[in-house]
Amino acid sequence: MNDIATIGIVGGGTMGAEIAHVAAARGFTVLLADADRARADAGRDRAIAIADRRVERGRMSSDEAAAVAAGITPVNGIADIGGVDAVIEAVPEDLALKIRVHADIDAAVRPGVLVATNTSGLSVTALADATTGPGRLIGLHFFNPASTMRLVEVIAGAATDAATIARACALARELGKEPVRVAECPGFVVNRVLVRAMAEAYRAAAAAPVDRRTADMMVSEGGPAPMGPFALGDLVGLDVLESIRSDLERAYGNRFNDSGTLAPLVARGDLGRKTGAGLVPDADPMPLGTEPVIAAVYYAAALDEARRLVDEGIATADDIDLAMRLGAGWTNGPLAGA
Repeated sequence: MNDIATIGIVGGGTMGAEIAHVAAARGFTVLLADADRARADAGRDRAIAIADRRVERGRMSSDEAAAVAAGITPVNGIADIGGVDAVIEAVPEDLALKIRVHADIDAAVRPGVLVATNTSGLSVTALADATTGPGRLIGLHFFNPASTMRLVEVIAGAATDAATIARACALARELGKEPVRVAECPGFVVNRVLVRAMAEAYRAAAAAPVDRRTADMMVSEGGPAPMGPFALGDLVGLDVLESIRSDLERAYGNRFNDSGTLAPLVARGDLGRKTGAGLVPDADPMPLGTEPVIAAVYYAAALDEARRLVDEGIATADDIDLAMRLGAGWTNGPLAGA
């Protein structure tokens, strides 16, 4: 049993509200902080709205939703979460911002408090280096929406101690999640595998034009992925995807190059579903005959990146397959049977 009863959530945006909802729904007392009280209040409202939607869909009772609302207390700022047993930081993916926030957390909480950063690929070590207690800092990468997604990637920094890793994994399980241990690297596991596969598909489509709807269908019907690379990009948001992809290209080189597919769309403001325009056209499918190439390169790239992760010691083959099932919705991981 974990020794954590009260959790401070720093950041009341989409992910912070999702994590706050999850924690309150699992019986934790949550103190929600942001840059000011108004933003913290807005974060609590978001968490309550998640509960209300789950009630409407029959996934939560009214009493459970009321417990979520009662379990989250907005506070004026980070200085007001000093008495918590654990902190989960969920501010935007900006390293400089996160370093400033973790310096404030470090000053506010007492020794021995577990401190986690919800990051999809930033350096846990760099954040820890900005604190006086680097051994207690760990990465907990929740997947969006955290209210439904079961995976949490657990990332130790260079100084993270063994006790922190064990407590973080135990906390993830108490939050109803499945923790997967991942060594620190840009992109961790799921983003590396998915974005590598998507970049390969975009390069192939740039070299030999395809009907993107048909190509997506061939990917989902011909393998374990529930969605093809074009529809998935539109779902994620092309601005978010391009930010991740460009970071990974800087880290790993040309295998994450997308032949200039995303940047022009982002520059135009065509960001996928949230703007109504993106990678997938509204027109009816008109196959060009080259669509099977997309499925072939998509899964080949996913397999290659997964093998690289194993070779680099980032995660075990079983954990990679588990992460892809839970974090990306694949029916089988890329290494299953390989």
